Amino acid sequence: MFKTKKIPPYRIIDDHAKAFTQQGSKGLRWWFRWFLLTAVTLSILVFAAHRQAYAEGLRSLSYEQLPDDVVAGEVFLREENNAAAQYRPALHLSSDLKADISGMIASVTLTQKFKNTSNEWVEATYVLPLPETAAVDAMQFQVGDRIIRGNIKERREAKKIYKKAKAAGKKAALVVQQRPNLFTQKVANIAPGESLKVRLHFLQKVDYQQGDFVWRLPTTLTPRFIPGRVNTELVSEGNGWAMPTHEVPDADHITPPMVPAAKSRKELNNPISISVKLDAGLPLASVDSAYHKIVLRKEGEHHQIGLAAGTTAMDRDFELRWTPSKNNEPAGAIFTEEKDGEHYALVMLVPPQYAALNESKKTLPRELIFIIDTSGSMGGGSIVQAKRSLILALERLKPKDRFNVIEFNSTHTRLFPQVMPANAQLVARAINFVGSLHASGGTHMAPALNDALVQFQLSTSEKHLQQLVFITDGSVGNESALFQLIEKQLGRARLFTVGIGSAPNSFFMRKAAQFGRGTFSYISDLSEVSSKMGALFTQLESPVMTQLNLTWPKGRSAETWPARLPDLYANEPLIIAAKLDSSPDSGEVLSLQGFGASAPWIRDLKLSRPKNSPGVASLWARDKIAALMDQKHLGGNPAVIREEVLALALQHKLMSPYTSFVAVEEKVSRPKTVSLKSNSLPNLVAKGQNLMPVALPKTASSAPLSLLLSVLFLVLAALCKFILRSVAIK
Repeated sequence: MFKTKKIPPYRIIDDHAKAFTQQGSKGLRWWFRWFLLTAVTLSILVFAAHRQAYAEGLRSLSYEQLPDDVVAGEVFLREENNAAAQYRPALHLSSDLKADISGMIASVTLTQKFKNTSNEWVEATYVLPLPETAAVDAMQFQVGDRIIRGNIKERREAKKIYKKAKAAGKKAALVVQQRPNLFTQKVANIAPGESLKVRLHFLQKVDYQQGDFVWRLPTTLTPRFIPGRVNTELVSEGNGWAMPTHEVPDADHITPPMVPAAKSRKELNNPISISVKLDAGLPLASVDSAYHKIVLRKEGEHHQIGLAAGTTAMDRDFELRWTPSKNNEPAGAIFTEEKDGEHYALVMLVPPQYAALNESKKTLPRELIFIIDTSGSMGGGSIVQAKRSLILALERLKPKDRFNVIEFNSTHTRLFPQVMPANAQLVARAINFVGSLHASGGTHMAPALNDALVQFQLSTSEKHLQQLVFITDGSVGNESALFQLIEKQLGRARLFTVGIGSAPNSFFMRKAAQFGRGTFSYISDLSEVSSKMGALFTQLESPVMTQLNLTWPKGRSAETWPARLPDLYANEPLIIAAKLDSSPDSGEVLSLQGFGASAPWIRDLKLSRPKNSPGVASLWARDKIAALMDQKHLGGNPAVIREEVLALALQHKLMSPYTSFVAVEEKVSRPKTVSLKSNSLPNLVAKGQNLMPVALPKTASSAPLSLLLSVLFLVLAALCKFILRSVAIK
């Protein structure tokens, strides 16, 4: 409405003051002082009203936090009939996890106890983070000695069953997948003073990275940034702080309330106990956890692992890492399962060491573009880790390389107009630039990603390897749109993701690297920066294993996932899930061929008939579902994909985007005359991150306040113009 080229505010004040001095008008000077005092007073009143509206908005939700007497992590109900607006705890959550890891497969049972500490009947909603590769295959809930087992249903049917049971006063539980690593868990009709347990079972493949086996479990999440305008055509059914948008239609389901972890063990909130039985299947040199203190006990052929403190707050990922002894590093392994007359296999093959390959390609120059996330969710320890990681990467550049740096939050900034030579002067300039960065604003990834990929497309050099290193916590809700962008714009570049913080969005990190034909890694602590970035640059500087081909024994056919074998980087194994036409015979040879630099290589694995490994069939189905959903991300027919995924998930009894678990107790618990309160249990703010007011709650829109402010400032502008005109006339 007012263009910036017109008189700036400071000139208005200065010129007006000069006019008063020249005219010597005491009356007008007094009137102007009165005007300024009134404007300041009105501004203070509006600000106070805005603060009050925000507080009221929070009170309209069930998780109002009272700074002086709140035990962080609890949900609070308001006393509706109490004029003093007293609050009291409504729900408490505690978790217990037991994992049985055998070779490459983790079988995990997660039990969560919901305790209603209020005098109301309540429905609990909890946004549950799980590993992005988890195959959830069972659910049940328990009240006292009564166990009610869940059934897998088509998602819409499961929701109808749950809503009907909730309305009838029956106890019910529903688990819905929002993302492969994010689920919504609802439990209805918990009586006053009652406790109820919900038990989930899932299977997961163990990762093999840089010579170590790694099992990672998320326990909280980094709040997702929700881009796009509000979609008024969608009805908000979730309890999150965000409304559905055109870019993130389920925003209301993936934005739970967040609270800080308790400062003392006496007040431990959202506690979890973790117990792991590890049967690695080979001698180990070490077993360790980077982010939690553990106790380790050897029992025969396996190890028993637990938390040293017994319980811990759910405020960071739990990671367990075990290293084989030097003489027992695996070259390959196979696990099989027969289920319903079908034969399945999980195969790991480790390519030969790069030292045995032609070294010539290691000297190729590279074009590297580094993207660093400086959005508000990267505040606290995350931005420190990210900056140090990037500085180490810049220091590794060679004079023959070319590079650029892009930082992004609500907007993005390119350090150089284009990729520049990595000479000492420009690298030093980049290091100074990175050192000055700080975290604030939103997480608008797409423009920064697009900018980097366009730079690569405009490059005229064919001899440079193009590598994009993306340092972020992945806290976005529009993952699918970003995957489409990467696939469409990638060209001959390769994308490597570095997950920052104690609870990064692992689904985004893994899938972005997959679509970018690169690798992913995590840095969750400052002590890891040097080793993790060193390992990443070993991959970036090493030749890539390409043109991979897997050959099954003659006469045997198999449906494998991934269907298209990816390129492999230094110390990276190939892990595939297969459905076989018959049971593998002992002595048959499975062969993996490929090219490293200019030298071909081959790795053979003799098939055996190992002991049956429960879960292999479910993991194969989970991988196929993931591959089908990838096709949807890339523009496949949604209706066709839905039918294929639905049939596969129902057959294998797996959670998916189109199937959910629902459990209902037949007897009625809550009398029809008693109302039901719905409450969202908060997740804990990830360790090292700052709790930020990412948005006003949807129940307290700031639109009226924004309108009031707009009208106020229009009036002020008009008065200023009137005063200046009066002075000019005189």
